[in-house]
Amino acid sequence: MIRRISAMLLAVASLFGAGVVMAAPAQAYCNSQHACFYENLGYTGMQRTDFYSRTSWANIAYAGTSIPLYKGDGVPENVTSIENADTDTKLSVYYNSGNLGPCFMIAAYGSVYNMAAIYVKSGTQANDNMNSHRFSNSCLGNTYDF
Repeated sequence: MIRRISAMLLAVASLFGAGVVMAAPAQAYCNSQHACFYENLGYTGMQRTDFYSRTSWANIAYAGTSIPLYKGDGVPENVTSIENADTDTKLSVYYNSGNLGPCFMIAAYGSVYNMAAIYVKSGTQANDNMNSHRFSNSCLGNTYDF
């Protein structure tokens, strides 16, 4: 048993010594029927995967941190990209807590690569400013998938 482990460790070490490096995936995987929220554009940076609708992103944190998804308008750690892996329901994203105020939707099984490209009806840029979400088709804003 020890010989097998030693041989395996030696094989792995030799791969890295030979310059073979495995690249990380460009995009994190979002579990089916969940929404995934990312700090940076392009589905990178801190992430939170959520199965539930949330009335305030200030009360939930990115995985493995105590950093909330929303810390006030314009804060760089706020959500910048989102994946909606729900196969039949849009994800409504709201400017205010309580799932209120200006909003937009992300198509079922859709995503938004960079929320800086979205402006809600109040004229406010969505990036780093949105504060709650609900799995529903009830938002009166536009639907996105890019």
